[in-house]
Amino acid sequence: MVATVSLIGLGLSLGACDDNDPIYGVGGGAEAAADAQLEILLGDLQNGRTSEAFSEPLVVRAVQNLGLVDGVRGTQNIQPVEDLQIDWTITKGLATLSDPVSFTDFDGIASVTVTPGPLLGDVEVTATIAGEDGDLAEFSLRATVFLIEILIDRFEAPLGGDSIEVVLGDTIEWVNRDALKHGVMSISEPDGGLSFSSGDLGNSQRYRFVPKVEGVFEYEDPLSIQPAAPAGKISVVGREVGALKVVTNTTGENPDLAYVVTINGVQSSAIGPADEVTFPALRATAQAVRLVEVQPNCTVAGDNPRSVTVIAQDTVTTTFQVACD
Repeated sequence: MVATVSLIGLGLSLGACDDNDPIYGVGGGAEAAADAQLEILLGDLQNGRTSEAFSEPLVVRAVQNLGLVDGVRGTQNIQPVEDLQIDWTITKGLATLSDPVSFTDFDGIASVTVTPGPLLGDVEVTATIAGEDGDLAEFSLRATVFLIEILIDRFEAPLGGDSIEVVLGDTIEWVNRDALKHGVMSISEPDGGLSFSSGDLGNSQRYRFVPKVEGVFEYEDPLSIQPAAPAGKISVVGREVGALKVVTNTTGENPDLAYVVTINGVQSSAIGPADEVTFPALRATAQAVRLVEVQPNCTVAGDNPRSVTVIAQDTVTTTFQVACD
């Protein structure tokens, strides 16, 4: 059963009681775990930025109904359960957890911090009381903003590097991570595209831009003290796009430490020997995918490069099997 009780604040009383009602916490254990229920206190239905933790932690409370206190009034004795193990699981989307396991405190509360991956989209997280038939609670989150960090000497996009490919209408946000002032200013725009300029951005200040036309926007940091001003590029594609996930599986006694995967010889990303990387916004057409920087002792099975057709509004997966001597 999924509990979605709405509570105001973390200190709200869980049961109606008077001065004669017993108030105590319930200790953990197999019996308490089987009878306890989870309630969502905080963190559900959040929107966030790629590669940056959601602003609120996900918080649940474990409670147990100990029965009637006052049969006339029908008052239930509902108490928090402490020392219960809560297992946290990403059930949809790309994200990381601050810890996959936590334990309820004296008030029956447990929490976790969630950081979305580099892609926009839904993230779902499930909290489950450990043990057979443990109750669970489900959180629905969403990454809605591409975050680009402004560093002292460069821009850092979600998938690494200084460039990003987005779908028309996506939101892009820059945040200054440096102690010095920085900014972003477009230096070239596609036909019909509007120029943009953030002005001065102090530490932790942010600036947003939503492209309204397809094409390539190039920008730089006009406040940089570097000999060559850091620059970046935003490639905007229409909505007839899909995602391409590239997976690597490497076997053998002397596996390679890392490869590079390229798309049409233009886009590229590092990828580990047993890893995956997703290119989120590719046109719905055939794409040339290649695994490069493979050491001589390793052999890639199948076509390399290979043609993979991307499907609009979907994610297509291709897997490279690599054998190393």
